[in-house]
Amino acid sequence: MRGLLVTGTDTDVGKTWFMLKFGALLERENQDFHFLKPVESGCIEPNGDIIPKDAVQFSKLENAPLTTICKYMFKAYASPPKAAEMEGKSINIDQILDFIDKNKENDKNFINIVEGCGGFFSPIAQNKLTADLAESLKLPIILVVKNTLGCINHTLLSIQAIKKLNLDLKVIVLNNMSENTPLDNYSEISNYTNIPVVKLEYNQELSKEILKYIK
Repeated sequence: MRGLLVTGTDTDVGKTWFMLKFGALLERENQDFHFLKPVESGCIEPNGDIIPKDAVQFSKLENAPLTTICKYMFKAYASPPKAAEMEGKSINIDQILDFIDKNKENDKNFINIVEGCGGFFSPIAQNKLTADLAESLKLPIILVVKNTLGCINHTLLSIQAIKKLNLDLKVIVLNNMSENTPLDNYSEISNYTNIPVVKLEYNQELSKEILKYIK
């Protein structure tokens, strides 16, 4: 399938925030896309209903049924296999791959945008990491980095891990998640890698510069 895998250097680096901005950019450029976030934990429960808040935002932006975006939803704010265990359930990588296969857009005009869980080496299924999902899908990768102290180390380790699996890391997104970012790591990260680095400024639209790196 035509697509991209979005992963991060850690949990809470702003993958969902980036994907919403990326989807908005693709809409402006008249590029068809489909979000796939097969598993989400930390789902809110108003009136007893389990609601995957990230996937709901994707559904609204894309104007697509939630059932085609996310299937496995867990209440606990924990890794999916741990959250599933806390509910007396389990989730395996084959279930996730099956969901992606059944709900991907086969039309070559579409870009399927798959979101992993947490960082590249974060658990996503029983005894499996987002890295295992990436290796199975073999999609080009976008790495999202929170622009904060320590992110250079996290970024370079993630690059090494992705390259070790012979996967294609297209671009690094340096994400300013707060209005006042005291330390800008753009120049330093750029000095240590040949992978293109694109900044996503706080509360700003994503520059279409990123599109030249993912073709």
